[in-house]
Amino acid sequence: MLRLFQTNTIPHRHAESTTWLDLFFDLVYVAVLVELGNRLSHDISLSGVIQYLFLFIIIWWSWLEKVLFARFFPNDDIGQRLLTFVYMALIGVMAFNIHDMTGSLAVPFLLAYAASKVVLAVMYLKAGRQYPQYQGMTWFYTGIFSVAAIAWLTIAVFAPTNIWLWAVVAAIGILASAILPLIKDQTGLLSFELPPTRKHYMRHRFGELTIIVLGEFFIKVITSASDREIYPVTLLFFILMLGISTSLWWLYFDHQEHSALSKQRSRLETWIYIHYPLLAAITAYGVVGTKIMALIPGEALSDPKRWLFCGALAVAVASTAVIEWAAHEKTEAMSRSPQIYPRLFGALLLLLLAFFGGGLSVPLLVIITASIVIALVGLDISGRLKNPVARPT
Repeated sequence: MLRLFQTNTIPHRHAESTTWLDLFFDLVYVAVLVELGNRLSHDISLSGVIQYLFLFIIIWWSWLEKVLFARFFPNDDIGQRLLTFVYMALIGVMAFNIHDMTGSLAVPFLLAYAASKVVLAVMYLKAGRQYPQYQGMTWFYTGIFSVAAIAWLTIAVFAPTNIWLWAVVAAIGILASAILPLIKDQTGLLSFELPPTRKHYMRHRFGELTIIVLGEFFIKVITSASDREIYPVTLLFFILMLGISTSLWWLYFDHQEHSALSKQRSRLETWIYIHYPLLAAITAYGVVGTKIMALIPGEALSDPKRWLFCGALAVAVASTAVIEWAAHEKTEAMSRSPQIYPRLFGALLLLLLAFFGGGLSVPLLVIITASIVIALVGLDISGRLKNPVARPT
């Protein structure tokens, strides 16, 4: 039976490539992010946004933990697939309960979340049997996820709605997974050996989730438009939102095609974790963008909606600036120097628009917002046209 679980049903693939199961996993996972966005849509007050950002960390981190496992162990055997399917089922349970995950549905959500840690522990335990040279590392993470499962289960049983306990346990889990490997590198206190990181795989996995989250906005817009009247201004908003979304795609993916993840751990870790504010901001932008699309001619945009719309875009643009810093472009044709400061300046303009744009009409506000983001794409293109051939090294 153990041999059956370690059997591959397809020929050996390149270790750096993603699989169809990876994409399936991401598509299922976005269901949780959609529900989290729907939750934000019903409460875009300051407290609602803060709660959204905290819950997004918990959800996104559970996706990241699975990806961080796969960056070391490119398993695609029957056993790994079955464990991934179980993980996906638990994600579905989270999605069912996320609209009241801190209230009456906290217990089933937390039980599913705790069970997902058990699955991760089993994945590392299984990897340790298949890669005995890394058993020190796999035992370390098996212990981390076992303790995490017990902690989340304890909260589910004794204090399911205590958000402060959620925060403490989540913080400990993040620190254990993210900070301890850094301590290992700096102090040598941890003696286990880490497998080589599959950087090309990492770029694809983060890129796949980013593009799915970007596209999710248009799914919401199209599905919500079927039961309401469409005005000429609605079409204007759609064109402008399309310009903003495709610009975000350009700013992220055009750089992605030229970049190489740094060998320096601090930059690599920065590149990984900056995707949290990027994805949270894109999802929040989609929430308010859908509300803007539903406005009737002459209807005003409330201050909280304007702050969230412009603020989310500012965070998204600033995140691409940090990504520029963390993963410099390779020296090749059409590459360019990092555009960190232009993007940070663009983010600043969007923040100013969020705070001082209350007197603008909604169409004018969206036009200015789209113009700022599209102008950054223009700068990107201009920088590439200056270097049609590779620069000398």
